[in-house]
Amino acid sequence: MTRLTNTDVNSKVDQAQGADAPVQGKPEAARETIARQANKGILSEAVAQELNVPRRTAARVLDAVLDSIQDLLRSRGKVAVKGFGTFERKIRKGRAYKHPLTGKSIDVADKETIMFKPSDQLIESTKTGSAPRQSKSRPNAQDDILFQG
Repeated sequence: MTRLTNTDVNSKVDQAQGADAPVQGKPEAARETIARQANKGILSEAVAQELNVPRRTAARVLDAVLDSIQDLLRSRGKVAVKGFGTFERKIRKGRAYKHPLTGKSIDVADKETIMFKPSDQLIESTKTGSAPRQSKSRPNAQDDILFQG
């Protein structure tokens, strides 16, 4: 997996804005947003470090968790993870609106969507001023039954 360096981030932001484009707003915020975004690969790497297992094993565990959440949402409609949040399948009601140019009324059908409501603990722990979460010290990863081959 490749990591973004400050040089990479700066060049990506410059490409997005155009190299000769005048700087508008706050380019630092754009650079910060790109540098701070995480994806599935970064998440699996963090899980691998936390569990002291190979990254491929952590990716398989992460895939299994995400697939399980999908299946449970499909079958039960709601998945609550204590200390993290609640995923819920909801139906957004259809509505009628007017087209801004023609003024013609358009009906929008009901739409099924997934909502996520973070827990208060997650909100508190992710505030910028809060201390990072301390990982539990593991005496010996070789004794872990879950990851024995």
